[in-house]
Amino acid sequence: MKTIMKTLFVALTSFALLSSANAGELSVTGSAKATWTNVSEAQSGKQIGIANELLFSASGELDNGYTWTYSVALDPTTTGDTAATPTATPAGAAINDDQTLNIGMPGLGTLGINVSAGGFNAKYGWSADAYTVMSDTGKSEGMSYSSDLGGTSNIQFATEAGLLPLGAVIQVGYGYAKTDGDSTNASGKAGADTKTAYGLTLKPIDGLTIGGTYTEDNQYADGAATAQSAQTGAYYAKYSAGPVTVGYGKSYNAPTIATFATGGATTVEYYENTGVSIGYALNDAVRISYTDEKGQAHYATSATVGYDINLASYQVAYNIGGATISLVRQDVENAAFTNNNDWTETLVGIAMAF
Repeated sequence: MKTIMKTLFVALTSFALLSSANAGELSVTGSAKATWTNVSEAQSGKQIGIANELLFSASGELDNGYTWTYSVALDPTTTGDTAATPTATPAGAAINDDQTLNIGMPGLGTLGINVSAGGFNAKYGWSADAYTVMSDTGKSEGMSYSSDLGGTSNIQFATEAGLLPLGAVIQVGYGYAKTDGDSTNASGKAGADTKTAYGLTLKPIDGLTIGGTYTEDNQYADGAATAQSAQTGAYYAKYSAGPVTVGYGKSYNAPTIATFATGGATTVEYYENTGVSIGYALNDAVRISYTDEKGQAHYATSATVGYDINLASYQVAYNIGGATISLVRQDVENAAFTNNNDWTETLVGIAMAF
């Protein structure tokens, strides 16, 4: 960790000593996407939604060839002010979120400083879905995935692509607990832990990508002893050849456990997730895919009976020039690790390119 912090300190120092920068450019991007969902033919499961996040970005170049990019999202809240999280913000109010400042250093890599952003996670690296990973959208299936730095205020470094053998890119980062929209005068959050994350991506041959990430919690904020500190990780391999893309990956999530002495029969020691995905481009306009995911809960007591979550997703996406129409069908078994908690979700989406 000392070596990592020294590297980040040297990078920050070199940036601070630069004399001047060229004027930057500002842009606004977002998602013009609408969806209709239906869960198991139930009237209460039907819903229409529109993507509502805007991303404001700026970029520029320094005199020595270094580059910089900054972005902040305007993202409406979903719950707003509650008794548990009093914010005096009504539901649906737009707030600043996902702030990022990246400094590109040719020949070295990229230094990133983020609030609520910048997470690198291999948990979905295997996906070849035509629309998106369904366990990351729509009705929740109750899966428990690996975490990353995206929920923290963090600083990280990534080596430059093409610098290392086998197309390797190494990432490392350190994050603090935060509040969304932390500004330059933000103070530390009391009683909170920190996170350390590592990532490695390889591209040894054309079409093949292999990646892995690991994140651990540094649980010393309140001084309380724990039987197990939180650790998560994921790895994947994805290969594309012509119109076909196939992917396979696994992720693990070992949550914090205070003690194994009580509640062992219901205590999950770690979660294991497996994903297999295949996509096929029928032509330049149409893509189809099939994805299978499984979530397993491994209990501290081996005699505890568990029920695996099984997801099967069938997708087709049609690009009609400036817009993409998608149709998704997902079958779910034992949602939230509950026996016979089964349902089917149908999603229709249309997204405009801008």
